[in-house]
Amino acid sequence: MVKETELEVIKKNIKSKDAEKVKIEKVASAMVEEEIGEELAPLKSQLQTIQHALNQLNVSGQQSSMSSVGQSQQQSNELLSQMQQFSAQAQQQQQKTFQQLQQSIHQAAQMLNNVEQSLQSVNMLNQISQQINQSQQQLQNQQQNQQQNQQQQNQSQSGNQSIYQ
Repeated sequence: MVKETELEVIKKNIKSKDAEKVKIEKVASAMVEEEIGEELAPLKSQLQTIQHALNQLNVSGQQSSMSSVGQSQQQSNELLSQMQQFSAQAQQQQQKTFQQLQQSIHQAAQMLNNVEQSLQSVNMLNQISQQINQSQQQLQNQQQNQQQNQQQQNQSQSGNQSIYQ
């Protein structure tokens, strides 16, 4: 009976560990999604700026027959510069997001390791408790045996005394 309860406790601990892993994975995933969303916000505004510049370039391209070629060249250079800046910022943002993702994964792995260590501690405590219970049972058995031996000795002494009387 005692072993069945301990097995149930161990099974519950394993189920609890699996549930905690799932929770940690969900939290890590949500953290990564949130961080990526925050990192992409400035890029979206820059993309809108470039889109606006492209629209202006398109309009100026249609009006190029009326405007000077120098002005169109200047706008093209400005657009190219903006696109280069956007590309550099996008690469920096990608690196930063990747580093944050690595850090989040590392933290999640550490949390899982801590959970595993806690479960190992619980299992060790269960084993110690089991050993204590076994020792107590052995002591009780020894005490019972000693009491039985004492009773037998007492009975045999009283039987011997009755024979002599």
